[in-house]
Amino acid sequence: MARGVRGESLYIDADAASVIARRASHPVAADAALARRLVQHPAPRSRARRMRRVTGALAALLAGTAHGASLPWEVWTSPAALARLDAGDAVVQTSSRCPGGCRYDRSNAGAEDPLANPYPLRWLYSAGDEVVLLDEPAAGALTRLWLTTGYGTAACIDPATELRLYVDGASEPALALPLAAVFDGSTPPFTAPLVAARAQSSGGYVSYVPIAYAQGLRVALANAQGGGNPCSADGRRLLWYQLQHHRIGIGAQVTSFSPGHDEPGWRSFVSHAGDDPWNGLLVADDASATIAPGAQVVVATRGGSGWVRGIRIQAPRASYPLLALRVEIDAATVLDMPLADFFATPADAQTPARGVLLGEDANGWLYAWWPMPFDATASVALHALPTLNAAVAVSTSVSFDAAPVPSDVGRFSASVREDCVAGGAFVLDDTRGAGKIVGVSASYRAAAAPVRTYLEGDEVAWVDDARAPAWYGTGVEDFYNGGFYFDHGAFAGPLAGATRVDADGSSVTSAYRLMLVDALPYASALRMTQEAGLSALEPTPTCARRVVYAYRQAQPLQMSLDSFEVGDAVAAAAHSWTVPATTHCEALTAQFEGEPAATRTATACTSTGGVTQFRFTTAGDGGPLWLRRTFDAAGAEPGVVAGSAGARIRVNGALAGALAPVAANPLRRWQQQDAALVVPAGTDVLDVVIEPDWHEAAPVFGQSRWELRGRWQDAIFADSFEAD
Repeated sequence: MARGVRGESLYIDADAASVIARRASHPVAADAALARRLVQHPAPRSRARRMRRVTGALAALLAGTAHGASLPWEVWTSPAALARLDAGDAVVQTSSRCPGGCRYDRSNAGAEDPLANPYPLRWLYSAGDEVVLLDEPAAGALTRLWLTTGYGTAACIDPATELRLYVDGASEPALALPLAAVFDGSTPPFTAPLVAARAQSSGGYVSYVPIAYAQGLRVALANAQGGGNPCSADGRRLLWYQLQHHRIGIGAQVTSFSPGHDEPGWRSFVSHAGDDPWNGLLVADDASATIAPGAQVVVATRGGSGWVRGIRIQAPRASYPLLALRVEIDAATVLDMPLADFFATPADAQTPARGVLLGEDANGWLYAWWPMPFDATASVALHALPTLNAAVAVSTSVSFDAAPVPSDVGRFSASVREDCVAGGAFVLDDTRGAGKIVGVSASYRAAAAPVRTYLEGDEVAWVDDARAPAWYGTGVEDFYNGGFYFDHGAFAGPLAGATRVDADGSSVTSAYRLMLVDALPYASALRMTQEAGLSALEPTPTCARRVVYAYRQAQPLQMSLDSFEVGDAVAAAAHSWTVPATTHCEALTAQFEGEPAATRTATACTSTGGVTQFRFTTAGDGGPLWLRRTFDAAGAEPGVVAGSAGARIRVNGALAGALAPVAANPLRRWQQQDAALVVPAGTDVLDVVIEPDWHEAAPVFGQSRWELRGRWQDAIFADSFEAD
């Protein structure tokens, strides 16, 4: 028994005391851990009465402060929060992507021929002395901000450039800070380990400080255009950027960001590297074995319901590619791959991965803390590939947790793919059902000439059968938080790293990214790819071996409930569609973003004033609803004026959601966006009014198709037929 902590009516051991101290930031995990400590470490008999009083106090504590469901990005609150699938959450990426197939993703003019890059400004719009990167009108959180600057090599950030955050519609910024100070660790809460600058992130600047908002967020930069930059030899200000942000329904209980706000639970979570970041105080099953070539050893099993919570393995690093980890959950194999792949640490790594949920610790132990729920059985095994030269000795430590498995969590999955392509893109994920990607690790190399342009490829994700991407990246190294081909070499951070960096195109680049607060959720389908080379017109033959970590379920959470094209007179009339007198409609044949470009021919309407009205009829089951708009985004100059204004959405007279303004794109004119709708349960008729937010930088509102998406329904039971 560890030394006790004494009080007038309290006796617990030191480990249990530390759990209580952590409860403020890890309430769910701490409550479960404390209960286990009290059961596993009873007090001496002379203290039995006091221990009963502690148990009663614990019961009162748990009853009086029941922890409700966390917000979608608050994964640090419990392992179940990471595995939870939420149809009311969408994560969108806003970036400085090219508007239509050009080579370079950037904001501000570069050195290339203007004909090859006719729209160099990649802002959402400009307003006064500011350029706006993001303008979200409803509830959510900005959970990842990445950028880099320079030309060919990561440079310092111009000290005159200022970041301004306008929260919940305020006219004055909640934060006005030199952009460089966001990443240099000088200004709380923007301090390590939640931020990193170019030296720590190999060319990238990144912040994982959550910027939550209940009624909207506008992210703007001042002094971000033109010349006068002392960090650049020619004075130019070049910025590449990515922002991951959650969209959730209005009225969500969100504590908005304000000066001095911090997330100590998240900060503590990210500080872990090797041990359990949820502080579960789990008792591990330890084992040792010698594994011969082609043989398998089961190292841990469990029956009943619970979680595989931690897997730790010690083996010679040379054996990492030849020893494979196999995990079976409820008689299904959820992962089977070499240790080098699953733990994102190649045998020849320049630096091992040191992520919060996977990697190799300072003592040479591989570790993974992905929560893996099971209903009946779980088995963890190691097997050696036949190409292993000789038997190897391994040590293992597997942690289980008997905590209940909520009904809304997905099942863990880790899959590996490897192939080479001459051009086009690799498939990272292509699936139906519901789930979310929570991590990617991969190794890339040139398949032909020794060049490093294989690192130019953008990641693109299409979510829930949308034809326009919800994510469109700016380059391979950018996805992994680096910059300029990882120009500061290998690095290992808590949420991303590059374990091998190719110096000249003749070798391999390996990297990992843990997408925890910035997971990519889908409610019915997901297709995610990564481009091979500079663009579809300038490909680089590339080989890639990649692992996708995810939580999934086969049944979708969402489906299309109703839709209509504004150019279909019969369908529009059936939905009571009416538009203001300022509306102009015409037939349009154009393309969506993404390669190969999808072409669509339909009627596109634009308005410069007034409101749009229409009606949808649903089953009124109260599930999360999403309104999808398809529209023409061509009517402005990218980076100067938005392609379409944002709007408030009223349903049956009440504010139910909002649409964000969308960047202009004259080259790939068709665009889509989704907005969460919050309506009372039992509402089966939705009279929708769209009230655009007109202003100088967003003078036009577009529409071509409206679609209502909501809770998945089995068509077999739609006529009230019930199964036996």
